[in-house]
Amino acid sequence: MSLVEFAFTPAGPPSGTAPHLIGIVLFDQFSLLQAAEVADVFEKANRLDTGAAAPRYKTVFLSVGGEQVVSSLRVAVLTQKLPEHTAGTRGFRALFVAGGEGASGAARERLIAWLRDASEAVETVCAIGAGSALLDAAKARVAMTRRAARIPAAPAALSAPSAPSTPSTPSAVQAVQAALEAVRRDLGADAARDVATQLSWSSLPKPVSIALDTHEPVAQKIRDSAQWIARNCDRRISITTAAQHAGMSERSYLRHFRAEMGIKPSEHLRRTRVELASTLLAQSDLPIDKIARRCGLTSGECLARLFRQVVHLSPTEYRSRARRARV
Repeated sequence: MSLVEFAFTPAGPPSGTAPHLIGIVLFDQFSLLQAAEVADVFEKANRLDTGAAAPRYKTVFLSVGGEQVVSSLRVAVLTQKLPEHTAGTRGFRALFVAGGEGASGAARERLIAWLRDASEAVETVCAIGAGSALLDAAKARVAMTRRAARIPAAPAALSAPSAPSTPSTPSAVQAVQAALEAVRRDLGADAARDVATQLSWSSLPKPVSIALDTHEPVAQKIRDSAQWIARNCDRRISITTAAQHAGMSERSYLRHFRAEMGIKPSEHLRRTRVELASTLLAQSDLPIDKIARRCGLTSGECLARLFRQVVHLSPTEYRSRARRARV
């Protein structure tokens, strides 16, 4: 058996530009080709985003025990252990589950329970090939929990077909589509199209037909744009850039954004930065200047000015009150 240790922890980017984590959960005898196709989407997206100070995405291979996992091609992949608590999944942009013959017994039950909790914290959870059976089981657990608590079902966070698949079946296509959709939301439709045209599709029956919002309703474009602004509030965002990502002219973008969201894009960005800064102030000991940079601002003075405008407190006063409230 050949042994290949895939480097999944490259040198991190500078502070304040942490990448979106892409988790791929593996079991023995998983399809290496299918997992590689998903990872390739995000690697190609990193190469397109040349203006970023650091790579936008970082792929992390995960397993129940954090050991080497052997693929169906007898190639061993070094993995990290699944986070013990749901809070550990909040840094993930997406999670993909590649099944395999090793997904059985106690390990399978633990992963299903973990996926059930992770689906509440991660925006995209999708199967790769045979991983669909695990997600189906996790979805059933979520539904049972909600019925027991009499909680109305939310829109499904887990995405998976009902049957196991081979590399050429819809499940493999769906995983790549989910990856491309994440890229579209983060970098825009043009970037997603560019990534799609570079994919080899070696194991797929035909090129995936991707509806990257050419005919998407304007209201959905604006809602997607608002989410994109929130996810990227740690970076410099101009109206020109936001409009381009939404596939609209600046004038049309501004008009529709205000009609749909009730505020201007600039005000939405301000509020999002204040919300992020509030969380960091309350839950960390980071200096004000470092928090400002993590919120896309140039200095602590800028953060203080923004806080006084929105919260009517200085960052230091807000931190003190937040900590007293927790005691």
